[in-house]
Amino acid sequence: METKWVVIAVVAALAVAVVAASAVALAQASQARRNWRPWLAPTNDAPSAGAPFGKGWLRGFGRRGFFAVEVSEEFTSKVLNILKSDPDASKLLSEGYNVTAVRPIVTLSVAGDGTVTLRATQAVVTLRKDSSWAVVRVDVAQGKVVSIVTVTRTVIKK
Repeated sequence: METKWVVIAVVAALAVAVVAASAVALAQASQARRNWRPWLAPTNDAPSAGAPFGKGWLRGFGRRGFFAVEVSEEFTSKVLNILKSDPDASKLLSEGYNVTAVRPIVTLSVAGDGTVTLRATQAVVTLRKDSSWAVVRVDVAQGKVVSIVTVTRTVIKK
């Protein structure tokens, strides 16, 4: 009778060990699957041009983006003219900030009949000066600056 309980205890322990090993293997496989496309992973090294999707994935067409978007001189000059006409943005330019990038925010819309339209109604302009940078969101359709975010980095070495 006592041998019967020992056998049941051993079988139960083996069952628990198999379940635990399966859980660990599943967790490792899930982690590997999550990072199999590193270009989709959210980045924290630069301001994002696009709005986050889901839990921070697919952050627009940044430096590691899906494909290069070629911006015409006409679109760039239109965005820069709107930027210069805004008092706050022109103040940044007069303080020595340089335009380093003009990135359009492209919107894809599908109509009821299946017609697909791509439009760049907004743009993100990146300005840099020494250890500071600014990100300006420009609404090209309305001809105005929507927001300005400035970041200044100060390093104190001891």
